[in-house]
Amino acid sequence: MNNIQRQQYFERLQLTTVNTDYTGLKILQQQHMKHIPFENLDVVVGRDIILSQDHLFNKIIVGRRGGYCFELNLLYASLLNSLGFEPKPVMGRVWLRNPEQMPPRNHLAHLLKLDGTTYLTDVGFGAFAPRVPLDINSDQETADGDGVVRVINTGPNEYMVQRKVASKWENQYSFEDIEISQDDIQIANFYMSKNASSHFYHHRFTSVFTEDGRVGLFDNKLTRRVGINTVENSEVTTPTKWLSTLKNTFNIELDFSDVELSKLLSEI
Repeated sequence: MNNIQRQQYFERLQLTTVNTDYTGLKILQQQHMKHIPFENLDVVVGRDIILSQDHLFNKIIVGRRGGYCFELNLLYASLLNSLGFEPKPVMGRVWLRNPEQMPPRNHLAHLLKLDGTTYLTDVGFGAFAPRVPLDINSDQETADGDGVVRVINTGPNEYMVQRKVASKWENQYSFEDIEISQDDIQIANFYMSKNASSHFYHHRFTSVFTEDGRVGLFDNKLTRRVGINTVENSEVTTPTKWLSTLKNTFNIELDFSDVELSKLLSEI
């Protein structure tokens, strides 16, 4: 990523510069989550999810779109690298809603070391995502603006991200501090975007974090939360209102063809 691209990225994040320390990393993660939406709309209409840096930059920064974990975290890693951080990709298993069987490795996040401490940083996880980088070798409770989160060690090089909900710790996703290849990422991305059993294949997800919570559009259901508490539920009942919500709430304008829009809006 060159200096011009980095400046464009910073403009999208509403930043001018950051330091290459924990505070700078925290600011980057928080601004990313507030200004670049999580969304899977390309998956729903059948577009290929291309993970090259040039494509991701043009889609997310120039085109002002969002993306899902593979897109958001890979582009984020290219920004981190350009600033002098050294992110390491790790694959995660999502444990939301307590699956009965072990879930697949279908989430991408990054680890990086600062002053001898290894942090998890992630801008591409929905739900109750941690809003700050987390020390993976400390199970200390960390306030992140939405509530309290932590990482616990569950085995050799194995970790679980948890959030406290109603006085109980709920699993978010697990990951392993082991080397992965770019092919691992490509395979998981292909499965999540093309396989009919993927939840991204059938449902429209769009969300973005706010100063005090998060707003999300799941199919035609719009929710707002403060912290981890839902304060608003409503339905977006027409295609026109749905596209208007996408623009006004998430600042997303689509370049989809009529055929793609028809597929996107067919069940609204």
